[in-house]
Amino acid sequence: MLVLPVFLALFSFGTLYAQCFEGNSAFGDGEVISYQISYNWGPIWVNCGKVKFEAAKAPYKEKTAWHLKVAGQTYPSYDGLFKVRDYYDAWVNPATLRPLESHRYVFEGKYSLQNTMLYLPDGTVISNTIRGRKPLKIDTLKPGPCAFDMLSSVYFVRTLNLASMPLHVRHPVTVLIDDSVFTVYFRKLGTETIRNTDGNYYRCMKIAVKMVEGTVFKGNEDVMVWLTDDQNKIPIYIEAKILIGSVRAYLKETRNLMRPLTVIRPR
Repeated sequence: MLVLPVFLALFSFGTLYAQCFEGNSAFGDGEVISYQISYNWGPIWVNCGKVKFEAAKAPYKEKTAWHLKVAGQTYPSYDGLFKVRDYYDAWVNPATLRPLESHRYVFEGKYSLQNTMLYLPDGTVISNTIRGRKPLKIDTLKPGPCAFDMLSSVYFVRTLNLASMPLHVRHPVTVLIDDSVFTVYFRKLGTETIRNTDGNYYRCMKIAVKMVEGTVFKGNEDVMVWLTDDQNKIPIYIEAKILIGSVRAYLKETRNLMRPLTVIRPR
């Protein structure tokens, strides 16, 4: 789904894995977070799809890992206009949050992409990509330390001490997307109170992310993300301009959070 990169191309830092990960107190086994996606083309906003994130402990090559998953799709009533069925998943080392293996399956209209990445102990990443009916493309990437796939970066940022970061300072981001390594930046803009579609009000940290120009984003545009200003650091609301129109994502449901969301004013 077009909104998935809004979530997934977020944060990772250029330091060693052992230094950039200081422990996880943000998410736990069995967590589920769901969003409603709205699309705007002209003056009209329509609720056109949904996205669901899941985190669970699972075996990976006889060891325990985090299995992270996200699925996005249009509602059946919009499939005739532009059908989307996207799925990402990653197995992640729980001690470092370093990816072990990740997959990306994108089916959007007539466009399709399948990608698998294997993360070797020496930091090398082997990427296997099939775009549409083109033959398999195999790449060897050297992203450097503390680079994450698109999905694990979202969970990694939730473990960071964002509250202590200075305002308006650009932080570099290393994101692996298929056969390429990108550097983008994010800035913390401050705190705001957000009224969610559930009627509750949440205190949030406002983050601006400079996205990679390509098939979805215009480039040099800030994607705005509002994360809960508590230990969960869950995106409450996201908005972004894309090549045609704009998208918004609203938090719809949470299950099995490590701790309750902090509501500053209930509905």
